Amino acid sequence: MIGKEKVSTIWVALGFSIAFFILWTSSHELSALHTTRYPLYFGWETTIPFQWWAVPVYFSLDIVATVFALFFRNWKDAMAPVLTITIQTAIAAPIFALLPIAVGYQNDLHGGVWGEMLFTPLGSKNISLFNHAPSLHVAYAFTIAWILGRKYGGCWMYLCMLWAVVVSISTMLVHEHHLICISGGLLLFAVTITTVYPFLQRKFNQ
Repeated sequence: MIGKEKVSTIWVALGFSIAFFILWTSSHELSALHTTRYPLYFGWETTIPFQWWAVPVYFSLDIVATVFALFFRNWKDAMAPVLTITIQTAIAAPIFALLPIAVGYQNDLHGGVWGEMLFTPLGSKNISLFNHAPSLHVAYAFTIAWILGRKYGGCWMYLCMLWAVVVSISTMLVHEHHLICISGGLLLFAVTITTVYPFLQRKFNQ
């Protein structure tokens, strides 16, 4: 039987999902208002062929991020890690809205990989057409990898960081992000993991 402390992490996970949906959807709709989108990518990026094998790698981040809180003993232990990626979302949201980036990849997917794999089959609106830079896939992956790597120690840090690197590369292979998006995600990770996360740790682990 799962203890009450462990159950409390489910509420943290649920809170993150709700906050993410609100921030992501709001910034996506604001970004959609722009009639001009900026092609901030290199020519060689447009020649990268779509790789279907990278799709499950790409989506692995969404699964892990959703259940991230459940890796911790109780809600208090989960708060600093989960709030860190929530704050990353809050930082990225206005950038998404103010910096409408165009994607230069060529493929036959209807609405990108999210449209092809989720929104179109469900017959729902695609809310993942925009919101490119900074890449939250990259920021989340490295944040989660770094925190879990430190939590479990040993070779886990290397395995977790390797996963984060592969996830980051997959964002280009499934035509969701460009190099500028990945760079922005890495910067967002570096800034928040050295400032926001330590602050939240001190606040919740007193």
